[in-house]
Amino acid sequence: MPVESLVLRRCYPVPVTDADNARAREIMYAAGDHPLDAAAWHAAIKEATGAIDEVYAVIDWHEVRVAIASSGGGVEMVGGPRHIAKDIADLLIKADEQGYWERPHEVVHVLEERVISRRTVNLACGATS
Repeated sequence: MPVESLVLRRCYPVPVTDADNARAREIMYAAGDHPLDAAAWHAAIKEATGAIDEVYAVIDWHEVRVAIASSGGGVEMVGGPRHIAKDIADLLIKADEQGYWERPHEVVHVLEERVISRRTVNLACGATS
């Protein structure tokens, strides 16, 4: 089963509490960051909540966690195939180019396009066999 794509996603503990927000504000104040600095806010709330950036491999339409990433470019593999390490590095480069570390959002790196079966094509076209 080939890995179809890799997904980088920040995972916060649920729920993020008012205490977490207050702690993040304290972290920003101690660092001398401006209260409206979005990059500093994301870093502070990540530290306050213990959020992690996880890498998932999409295999047959199912997500499997394969690594935990750090903003410094380091990756800790936690499962999945080891041969995708180069692909994970490419995902982190893509995330860096898209500004993920300043404003986390889901980053998807497609490795292999899904193949559509003949049956699906026939159903879509209304053909019978």
